[in-house]
Amino acid sequence: MLKRIQVSQLRVGMFINDMEFATQLDAVLFKPFLVSTGDDVRRLARGHLRSVVIDIAKGIDVAEVSQGNGPARSEAQLLSIFSHVEISRARQSIQDVEPHLRHVLEDARVNGCFAGEAASTAVERIMLETLDNAGALIAVAKLKEKDEITFLHSLAVSALMIAFGRGLGHKEDDVRVLGLGGLVHDLGKIVIPDEILNKPGKLTAEEMDLVRAHPQKGYEMVAKAGSAPTEVLDIVRFHHERYDGGGYPDGLSGRKIPYVARVAAICDVYEALTTIRPYKPAFSQAEAINMLMNSAGDFDQKLLSAFVSKMVINGTLH
Repeated sequence: MLKRIQVSQLRVGMFINDMEFATQLDAVLFKPFLVSTGDDVRRLARGHLRSVVIDIAKGIDVAEVSQGNGPARSEAQLLSIFSHVEISRARQSIQDVEPHLRHVLEDARVNGCFAGEAASTAVERIMLETLDNAGALIAVAKLKEKDEITFLHSLAVSALMIAFGRGLGHKEDDVRVLGLGGLVHDLGKIVIPDEILNKPGKLTAEEMDLVRAHPQKGYEMVAKAGSAPTEVLDIVRFHHERYDGGGYPDGLSGRKIPYVARVAAICDVYEALTTIRPYKPAFSQAEAINMLMNSAGDFDQKLLSAFVSKMVINGTLH
């Protein structure tokens, strides 16, 4: 039985019977084959394909990849895309970053201040790993336990912003600033009780006010240190502003929102959508992108198009 699927749904074990190519020459040279390695998946994701047709009589179906839930399913999906070496490297990087990022979070929680040196050390390690293993690092960071949500969300957003910044052609010094901003963008949430952050039901008005105060709280912590670049402060304070003016804390709109905060808004929401949370399931990449594209007015559309092109279509993210 044949089934047409999106390129983003490809996984190891699928048998490709046909492809929708951008050029006739590619179509002439094509021969059906089994997707047998993660490299096959990434190569196809980087190609100029519109869709593929799989034969579920000769390989696995999309439904088989989607069966189950939780860590076991996520682990299986990781192994269908990335090699054991890439996954091991990503996990080692997370272990290397963890003590430094924990230091940052603990200083914020206990002392209400920003541990800039520890944050910079963590960003340097993330920058190194994202040079050639960004997809695996971001994917592994999605395997969050309940008590790791804040820690790994911060790490994943930092990695997303570093990879996106490089995709946009920014210099490494500017990419480093984006990574630092991503790492501490939610620092203000450290003072919000876990029962509110992880509440499965609707928040009360008072609880929502507490949540919406976190950008300002985080800004005050980072600003007090006196060492963070202005761009990092802008990311922390304005990453929940929306292009149409419907965000918070200041209701800024359009280009009044600092450029770095517009970049952060996209990375932050994409990471949150594609990760399991206590109050929601993880959306697929395709679902998340559709939700972002259909959120009229929320994001800088030029930057959002660049994110789709440079992070999704080219195969950086899976």
